[in-house]
Amino acid sequence: MSKRNKYLILIGVGVILIVLLYFFTSGSGAEDDDNVIGNKADSTVVKKPINPAGTYLLYNLVKKYSKTKSIRTIQTTSEQYLHSVLPFKHDNGYPNLYVSLAESYKIKKIDYEHLLDFVSAGNYAMISAEEYSNGFMNKLIEEKFVTTSYFFDTVTHVHFNHPDFKSQKDLTLFAEELNYHGKHKYRDFGFFRDDIITEEMIKISGTDNHINCLMVPYGDGFFIVHTQPYNFSNLNVVSVDGKTNAENIFSHFPYVNVYWHQNFGKYSEYRGVPRPKAKKKPQQFSRSSPLEFIVSNPMLFMAFILIIIGLVLYVVVFSKRQQRTIPPVESNDNSSLEFLDIVSKLYYQQKQHNKLVNHMLNIFVSFVRERYYINLTTKQPDLPKRLSEKSGIEEGKIKEIIERFRSAKAKKFSEQELIDLYVQLEYFYQHCN
Repeated sequence: MSKRNKYLILIGVGVILIVLLYFFTSGSGAEDDDNVIGNKADSTVVKKPINPAGTYLLYNLVKKYSKTKSIRTIQTTSEQYLHSVLPFKHDNGYPNLYVSLAESYKIKKIDYEHLLDFVSAGNYAMISAEEYSNGFMNKLIEEKFVTTSYFFDTVTHVHFNHPDFKSQKDLTLFAEELNYHGKHKYRDFGFFRDDIITEEMIKISGTDNHINCLMVPYGDGFFIVHTQPYNFSNLNVVSVDGKTNAENIFSHFPYVNVYWHQNFGKYSEYRGVPRPKAKKKPQQFSRSSPLEFIVSNPMLFMAFILIIIGLVLYVVVFSKRQQRTIPPVESNDNSSLEFLDIVSKLYYQQKQHNKLVNHMLNIFVSFVRERYYINLTTKQPDLPKRLSEKSGIEEGKIKEIIERFRSAKAKKFSEQELIDLYVQLEYFYQHCN
């Protein structure tokens, strides 16, 4: 076959490959699945929240709760206090429940005094925060500093003390913050100080040793105070354990009217609202392929042309017959040294120090016999002195070497003793005459 026909065949194969790439990789774009969590066939499926730290899911869970008669969001400002938005009684006759989730529950004196009167009148309050106002806690349980951190981790395992919940397994709850790799960040998990818990308080939940949720009776009602608001974040409530944790805590309340204290910070009920569903566009049949994308981009198209030119030049230049490469002749290696290295490492790794000592002894005896014509295998009392005179090494060092060899026959050599013997022999070999 001539070179001309060879080039034509190569070019034809290249054109066919490009055409096949165009047709077999083209087609109409597929529509992405909805951004949801869970099985679509399951009625409990929820949209994935935008913000993992918000409480959008908890708010809607409480809103649809069977014991929730009504729900209303309230807000306090520098000019509007709690007494103007949180009434003691509701028109439907059911008690009221005040709910607040925040990183730091720093409430003014006028507000927490109204809240205490609100609960004392037969209502309820559920507050979850990492830090509490000193004045509020001093009024509630006569303690200022009530929370502390007992461990630093990415996850906590919570169990409930109520008899109806004790049979359940521990619930796994995560820190709500994620790092750049999508992994949970480490954080301090807050709990109530053990010394502030009294007999009147009811321990609702916590770990094996510490409590994160307490029921504090007050007047005709009670407070539920909680130290880990991140347990109610979207990231946790979207899971089975997180949802169970929220349901267990809110199940302690009777039928109530919920007054949700708006928090525009980290645990806002507005953080995590799913994106509105886009209108479905009419189906359009279009043909797209990697080749069309490359052609539509000038820089990619130029790079594609350069690749084609390079392939053509490669075919033209390297199509000529070339001399076969002559393999280099490898030099002869001294395999005995490699064998000795392997064997010594094997003995050392298997802790067979005495075998190494025997080899070192044979080498040392052979070295002394060939260089100084002294036979160390004979029992002569003046051997160390004669060897010292001929080798120039101190008689004491030679005696230490001989004694170490003799002790190796009577006991098992340790790793440190083997190292010490090696150091002494190296000194002898390097400084002898």
